[in-house]
Amino acid sequence: MLSPVAASVCSARDGAEARWEGFFTGHRVWDGTRVAESAKRLLGMDTAAVARAAGEVVRPYRAQPGRTAPSLLLHTTTPLLKAFDGDLAALLSGQEPHDVTTYVEARSVYLGTPDDLTLGRTAPWAEAAALRGVPAVDIGDLDHYYLTHALLLMAEAHEERADTPLRHVIDWLRDRPDAVVRLYALDVETQIFLLWLLRRTGLAELATDANSPAVATEWNRKNHIHPTVAAARAMPAAALELPPEELLAAEQLLGRAHQRLGLTVPVLPGYTIARSGVDRDAFVAGVLDAAALLRTRYGLSRAALKPADAGDGARIVGNLDLADTGRLAAEARTAHAVGDDHLLEAWATFLTVSLGGEEDAPGSPAAGSPGPGSPSARRVPVVPSGHIRNGQVAEGLTLQMLDGYSWRGNDYVDEAGWAALGLPRDAYRTVRAALEAVRAAFQGPESIADGSHGGLVTGGIDFAVGRLGGAFGDRLLVGAIDFNLSAHGAESLRTFRDRAREQGIDEPYAATRVFLPPADRTLHQMAATARSMAVPGALLEAVACVPRRWGMVAATGAGPAVAAARAEALVAALTAPGPRP
Repeated sequence: MLSPVAASVCSARDGAEARWEGFFTGHRVWDGTRVAESAKRLLGMDTAAVARAAGEVVRPYRAQPGRTAPSLLLHTTTPLLKAFDGDLAALLSGQEPHDVTTYVEARSVYLGTPDDLTLGRTAPWAEAAALRGVPAVDIGDLDHYYLTHALLLMAEAHEERADTPLRHVIDWLRDRPDAVVRLYALDVETQIFLLWLLRRTGLAELATDANSPAVATEWNRKNHIHPTVAAARAMPAAALELPPEELLAAEQLLGRAHQRLGLTVPVLPGYTIARSGVDRDAFVAGVLDAAALLRTRYGLSRAALKPADAGDGARIVGNLDLADTGRLAAEARTAHAVGDDHLLEAWATFLTVSLGGEEDAPGSPAAGSPGPGSPSARRVPVVPSGHIRNGQVAEGLTLQMLDGYSWRGNDYVDEAGWAALGLPRDAYRTVRAALEAVRAAFQGPESIADGSHGGLVTGGIDFAVGRLGGAFGDRLLVGAIDFNLSAHGAESLRTFRDRAREQGIDEPYAATRVFLPPADRTLHQMAATARSMAVPGALLEAVACVPRRWGMVAATGAGPAVAAARAEALVAALTAPGPRP
């Protein structure tokens, strides 16, 4: 049984207190001043100089077929996505937090091999490294929420001639100058640490599988999808007479993505409400003005208020009544306190699809023999994601599984699998075309002036497929709703598919599921259960386990529904009461 850190009291910015319990790290977080101080201590630079230096010597790596390089696994969630704020907000609201920093560390080990080296400090990470035979350096600091803050503090101690575990990392990199540093995001903290490693190793440059600093810091957010309220209000009156689809296209041309990169992709109606330098009353007024625009321009009645800098569905408030100005104002005041831009975006009634069920589960007639206890089929919203991998659009799409607004896994589909589920081929092709447009935008001439040219190596873009009503009537729309231009959870699914092929598994489809493991569950137990449930010709695996907070499993299938049912049956077995294997 893995033991979390000791419980303590954590204070929010507004003075509210929450009991920090069940986490595998503490809640200490550096502010921007402390990060800048570390840059000065370690590099003699301010953070602006750090970004310029990293842009010169930290280069994106694009894997080539048949070629591999040893990897230093340095996955930690980033303050850019306000993961700590999301966990704390969940505690304060009485919800179950995800312990994002721990699960990001723990699941990253699945990407590694015995030829690599992984950095971390949490118990679930250490268990994963031992189980998979990935050499590990445990830096020990469990006080800090973000691994990068712990690493920078240790680097400062190393500069003071302390004997730290970082010595092993430096030696490992020096002996492997072709190594790739695999990152979750190349934020400023990570840039500082990598520049320090370069100085210590004497290497001229480092390769990473992350996006460039410009992409990582400027584009890994949502505030470029829609125009600002002010820009939308300034449109000529003639534009307001356009049909809704044409008006939407005209509004998107005013958004940051088009203005800076020339990017045009299908979107839902929505507006960006800036937060930086804006007082609470002005921010609230901006949200109310955005609501008025959605009502008057598109005849819409409901919307979602979404933070620009959050991941995994954190802090989204959905299905808001656009006529309820009191509720909108209250939610806006709460959003203002966190500090990032927000979007007010049209609420979609998603198309749904049936996935999983006894008829497709392991041991069912479709899979070979009866299997009691398999979960029944359920209809899930169609929220496809496409991915950039090694700088190219990855094959196929994934259907996201959601619990409310939180991601709970992926199901791989190609066009044939999409159509076999009864979904419209036009929607699939629209998403694929949008992905190519995103890739091309970061290779185009506008990206040179933007500083992001060639900097997109990895990322995921989420889409809605559904109906809005209002001026759009019953028409089915496809729109990009989230840009996650960093490492992402679907990479676990794609790595699983790679490994299945390497093991000679012919089943082309695969699914992952995220769930809450019981407090006494371990990754070793999960792996044993997965092996016991795998039928001939299939692969089931346990990816990560953070007891009480986050677990992931994966399964192959001859069709998308088969893979989904197998993954869900494995989750059911892992969460059932009774003795553990």
